[in-house]
Amino acid sequence: MNVIFRIFKSARKNQKKKIEEKREFLRKTSFRPNRFFYMVVIQKLIT
Repeated sequence: MNVIFRIFKSARKNQKKKIEEKREFLRKTSFRPNRFFYMVVIQKLIT
């Protein structure tokens, strides 16, 4: 159980990093047209 939790935790940490990278990318590009794309990306990360 503990091992699974640890793996899950590290996976979440990686996801957080990816989300921050995506945020940074979206900040550099025009945000409005990418809003839908960003929502899709988050949806994919959650599932």
